[in-house]
Order: sequence, then C-alpha cells, then structure tokens
Amino acid sequence: MAFKDVLSLCGRVGLIVAAFAFVAGIVAGPLLERVWSARVTVTQNNDTPLPIPPKVPADPQAGKPG
Repeated sequence: MAFKDVLSLCGRVGLIVAAFAFVAGIVAGPLLERVWSARVTVTQNNDTPLPIPPKVPADPQAGKPG
C-alpha cells in the first residue's frame, strides 16, 4: 500500500473511533449520572462546639529591616 493509502485508512479509522466515542458519551452520560449520583444524607450536628483555635500574635518586628 502506498503511504497515501495508509494515511487515508488511518484517518478513516480515527474518524470511526471518534464518532463511536462521541455517540457512546451521549448515550452513557444520563445512565452513568444515575449510577454515580451521590445520595444526599443528613447527619446530626455535634452538641458541643469545636474549640476556637488560638490566635497567633502578629510580630511587629517582622516587616522592619534588620
């Protein structure tokens, strides 16, 4: 086969694969959305609040040169 024929065959195969992937994505999108959708769950809040993290004092000497 000539180089032109091989290139044409590769182009056709590539277009077929791309078309198949495009159609498969359209068909599988709604189906996978149902399968992979997260179920909403409600959890109970903690009765005790979390402790407030300690505040680090700003160093007044940090911005001044040596």
